[in-house]
Amino acid sequence: MYKTGLDRNQLVLFPTALDDLIDKDSIVRVIDAFVDSINFADFNFKYSLPKSKGNRPFDPKDLTKLYLFGYNKKVRSSRLLMYFAKTNIECIWLLKGLTPDFRTISDFRKDNADNLKAIFYEFNLSLKDLNFLSNIESQDGVKIIAVNSKEKNFTLNKVDDRIKRIKKHIDDYLNMVNFYDIIDNDENLNESDKVKKLIDNIDEFINNDSSFNKELYIAELKNYIDKLGEYQNIQNTIMESGDTQISLTDKEAKLMKNNGKFNVCYNNQVLVDENHFVTDFLVTDKPADLGTITDISTTAKDIYGFETLTNITDKGYNKREDIVSALENGIIPEVTPSKKQDDFYSLETIYEENEITDEMINSLNSNDIQKCLRAGVIPKVYKDKIKDIEIKEKKVVENLNEDIDDNVSEEELRDKAINNNCFVRHIKSDKVFCPMGETLRKKSVNKSSTRYCNKLACKNCKNPCCNSKYKTVDFKKGQSIVIPKNNNTLKISREKKKKTKIKIVCFNFMIDKDLIKKRMSLSELPHAMLKRWRDASYVLLKSKKKVTGECAIYYCAENILHAKNLIGVDKLIEYFQNKKKNLLKIA
Repeated sequence: MYKTGLDRNQLVLFPTALDDLIDKDSIVRVIDAFVDSINFADFNFKYSLPKSKGNRPFDPKDLTKLYLFGYNKKVRSSRLLMYFAKTNIECIWLLKGLTPDFRTISDFRKDNADNLKAIFYEFNLSLKDLNFLSNIESQDGVKIIAVNSKEKNFTLNKVDDRIKRIKKHIDDYLNMVNFYDIIDNDENLNESDKVKKLIDNIDEFINNDSSFNKELYIAELKNYIDKLGEYQNIQNTIMESGDTQISLTDKEAKLMKNNGKFNVCYNNQVLVDENHFVTDFLVTDKPADLGTITDISTTAKDIYGFETLTNITDKGYNKREDIVSALENGIIPEVTPSKKQDDFYSLETIYEENEITDEMINSLNSNDIQKCLRAGVIPKVYKDKIKDIEIKEKKVVENLNEDIDDNVSEEELRDKAINNNCFVRHIKSDKVFCPMGETLRKKSVNKSSTRYCNKLACKNCKNPCCNSKYKTVDFKKGQSIVIPKNNNTLKISREKKKKTKIKIVCFNFMIDKDLIKKRMSLSELPHAMLKRWRDASYVLLKSKKKVTGECAIYYCAENILHAKNLIGVDKLIEYFQNKKKNLLKIA
């Protein structure tokens, strides 16, 4: 005999209470207690206030509970969450039998991105109140795929290549009917004008050839002209924005390298503390991690009220200016050195003459710390971290004068690059022509130079004009010509560079290698959590603001689960039931 279930048609005299079906240590009990402890009036959720007429809206507390529970169970789709609300016994208990429509669920997430991050901070402040949040944290970047395919992302090099190919197709079609043999070769006519002239006089060009499919020919030409106009509009949009690329579906996402492949992504900077709680995150469109330590660390320090905050990172964050900026804001950046034997970073900041008092030296205020460092005085908070501080003079280049006249045409500059075997930049259009005559576009900008690159043009190029795999060249500010190392013939007379002296403060920042060793066990958490356990290597929403709201649900749901296992359900519920007001201070 097998075990048998209940008769579905059997009437029950004393039905089981819904609460009896939920485990005492179920995570829904923690979610319910946490969300109920929040005063949602402080956060101004959209469409959350009841109206005198029409249907009553759903309480934002119930929709927040639904999302936190759904993301904890790897359910993110609004339609699946609607299904969960009707079928999952824990979800029915959590929502008290409410069944919101998928559109209501979806709109709540899109319209309340800022408030969802406030909910994330509120839970973390509760952890700090329980003494489970540490000021020693680790930062790492997580690439999350955006709602934008690679086909809908364009760089200037990609657009240049598409325009070049379409123009070739148009020329091929015009040559099919001997267009160039019949008309005068007017250089002032662009592709659209040529096609228009051909279509208006099509019978003259085909000589009434009955075998020629005139309708199909004209349709193909018009299709190419439409595509050409589309790509030219994209090209103009990128150039006007001053950016290096554009995404058509999610305009704020960028093409970047992700696990050895290229995807249109966001680079999510994540802070994880010693207890493996995600304390903060920042959704960026920067492909690299450089320059993000100060922004995210300062926000976390202010939100949680830490006097100082230690941020451990890998060597991908090794940007000296960012490290100095972090120190000036009361952040201790423990950046993994490029060489294992290095024990310190040699840093510098600008010198500012200030009268430093003992109160300022002992202060933890960011302004006082900055004044001390820029005056060449070590603040007390860094007495064991900063050594050998001194004031020096440094020579800096005032200007470079190698500009080529902007009135020179692009064709002349291309010929100059080919004939002289050098890289020539047209500053007005921000293009660079290489020794093979190909066009290089702006790839990135740093403090001292601008980098230009064109991977598409360099795949089959055998001219060793630069050291990198693809043609990459750096131009300093105002510079218009770069001579490759293999060019021994071209000599360019340059005006002497004007140099001035400025005062700087130099010091050595000591590295704590014991803290560096902790990084792997902390920073890999968001990778494992998002891309593996959560199965969430991509997002469902578009724009930084909405993606921030979606990620806030991810990390808050994970923190709730981790807190349940670390602290315990009963202790958390008791704390939230006794919590009288919101901990997050809304500006």
